[in-house]
Amino acid sequence: MGRLSGRGLTRQLMAMGLRASKGGPGHRLRSLALALATAFLCCAAGTAVITMAADSAEQSHAQARAPRFTGKFPGERAVAHWRESGDTVGGLQHSVIFVEPLTPGASPPPGLSAWPRPGEAVLSPALAAAGQREGISHRYGRDAGRISAEGLTSPSERLVYVRPTAAKSPEWDRTMEISGFGDPDPTPFGDSIGVVDADAFMAAVLGFLGLPAAVLTVVALRCGSAARDRRTALLDALGGTWRHRALVCVGEALWPVGAGALIGTLPLVTAAYTDVAVPLTDYTLSAAAVRAWLPAVLLGAAGAAAGVLVASVLLHRKKGDGRSPRTLTEGRVKRRYALLCALGLVLAMPVDLGPLAPDYRVSIVQYAIGIVLTLATLPALIAWAMTALGRRLAGRSIAKRYPGGLIAGRWLHAHPGVIARLVVAVVVGLGLVSQVQLWVSRTTVAAAEARQTFDALGDSVLIIRSRVQPASHIKAFQEDTGQGRAVFALVQDRGEPAVLTGPCASWKAVQLPCPPPRSTVLRDGDRRLSELGRWETGTPDLRIASDGIPTTGARGGVAEIKLVVISRPGDASAAGTVREAAYRHLGTAPLVNVLAGAQLGGALLDETIANWVTLLGLGGMLMAALAAAFSALAEFQVFGSRLAPVGVLAGDTHVFRSTALWYLSVPIGVAGCAGAVVSAVLGYPMVTTGGARWAPELTAVTVAGSTLLAICVGLAGGQGVVARARSWRPGAD
Repeated sequence: MGRLSGRGLTRQLMAMGLRASKGGPGHRLRSLALALATAFLCCAAGTAVITMAADSAEQSHAQARAPRFTGKFPGERAVAHWRESGDTVGGLQHSVIFVEPLTPGASPPPGLSAWPRPGEAVLSPALAAAGQREGISHRYGRDAGRISAEGLTSPSERLVYVRPTAAKSPEWDRTMEISGFGDPDPTPFGDSIGVVDADAFMAAVLGFLGLPAAVLTVVALRCGSAARDRRTALLDALGGTWRHRALVCVGEALWPVGAGALIGTLPLVTAAYTDVAVPLTDYTLSAAAVRAWLPAVLLGAAGAAAGVLVASVLLHRKKGDGRSPRTLTEGRVKRRYALLCALGLVLAMPVDLGPLAPDYRVSIVQYAIGIVLTLATLPALIAWAMTALGRRLAGRSIAKRYPGGLIAGRWLHAHPGVIARLVVAVVVGLGLVSQVQLWVSRTTVAAAEARQTFDALGDSVLIIRSRVQPASHIKAFQEDTGQGRAVFALVQDRGEPAVLTGPCASWKAVQLPCPPPRSTVLRDGDRRLSELGRWETGTPDLRIASDGIPTTGARGGVAEIKLVVISRPGDASAAGTVREAAYRHLGTAPLVNVLAGAQLGGALLDETIANWVTLLGLGGMLMAALAAAFSALAEFQVFGSRLAPVGVLAGDTHVFRSTALWYLSVPIGVAGCAGAVVSAVLGYPMVTTGGARWAPELTAVTVAGSTLLAICVGLAGGQGVVARARSWRPGAD
């Protein structure tokens, strides 16, 4: 290397690597794999930064719009009234904020150009779109426009500001007085109530996207490694240093990494200039939030691409001829991977993943770290086990004169790195499938039953809680609910079981005879009434009586009435009509909900989390599948070139197939079984504390699938060698 030095040598070595990347089929396969791996890694890194950007924007908007209650800031003068309530569309809850300015110059909430007039409502665009079928634009009063982006935590947030009419203003009190907006420690409302913690979501991104992307990157970098190892040996013979080898490696990886970085950055840049509706989640990513962090997003993607170039040097063998073995038989190496894998299992085991965990955020992050550490080190342990198996297999094959077992045993013992790359995609893929299934099944018994009730009854049973109303308001409400809808009251006297009361006309509407004034137990009724009794009174044996709707009463010192409106199943207009009538006649902030609405909200939140996990898991499984495909294809090429000359000595093709089954199929099959067992162990905290349900049939399917994959890979590898052997000719290699 003596004649060229400095820039000339640098260019020469980089050009050497660049030409190598455009070589034969093995190099083309590596370039394609490396480009895809870089694209996914850049996208994963950018997604992690976008997660921080979205969380920062949501927190900033939540703080800016938060009311400053005079009880919390006693030295400030009250300028408006503020009262929070809730409502639902399609079973999913949203915040309803009732406001009333007290001074002419009071600034409206962020996102509103002016205070709504009495009897008007301002909705978020997402709420208006979601509730269009229910007529939500007129539910709370006259439609006065839409909330702008600065008043929402995200474009998909469902929120409405309502100014009640003057007739309802006496319901305000001093605890609802605010001095303005902007609280650095806000009480959450809107989507901020049920938002997933940013740290937990970041852990999910790194686990479901980051780990598979890293696996795909390692597999891509080691595709066609034999040729590069021989080139390294040549550079060493010519006096090359570590720097010279690094320049060749970087030159070889430069254009596929650059192309992959460009592909992976395109969706990130698009998200900075267009609001992106995330599939499966009903979430819209704010382009403004991403644009504010665009330099950091691009820096994260560039850092990921640079990391791939660095890895191309670090993962490249410093010395060797491409055929020299590397083993994992040294005790220090075995202990290191065993300890790391055990540490991952320990980290994942004791965490509490229940909704009432003392520190849910720490538990999720700890659980994610444990899973990543376990799945990342398990392939090395499997490869070490295969080296031991290979040594035994070779010894027994010599005694039994079994050439296929001898060759496979020697290779298993000599090339554990190849085995680790071959099985890593299987292990990570099984881990991802297991976690997706567990998170999708995650729910409580009450939430699952509430979901079943809602799926069966929908909006046919609505529960309305409000302050006690005059008889004229109750009558107007009954008239506005429309024909065919029965209005009842659920009366709870102190120390007595709740009784469903209503006039005979209401009982007739549900096709039941009018009961006596004295309460009796309903023995035969339709499912709507039995479910009402189960959720509202704790027993399906509902007590009923014929009586008018009470207009006076007290509970806990606060007069309250609980109305029940029962409609025909499949009545699509019931939800909108009843809610609109309630907001018109039943006070300032009536709370209208479907049957088991509180538990249903938890079920729908679990479904939202499950949808996010499914989306991230699908991306991770795609990367794991690509890693498995590229690893198998790369090994087919090396396997064929190594084994083809044996056909001249063996005289038949049986040795090819037996070697392929031992060398390719057995490690993949073992990895499938080990991955399924470890995934089950990692899922234990989710089942015991997280409300998840284990699916043994899925475990059986994954084990069977990995076994079938192992057999197919072995047969395909053997058949490929047979074809290669028929055309093999001696060469100068």
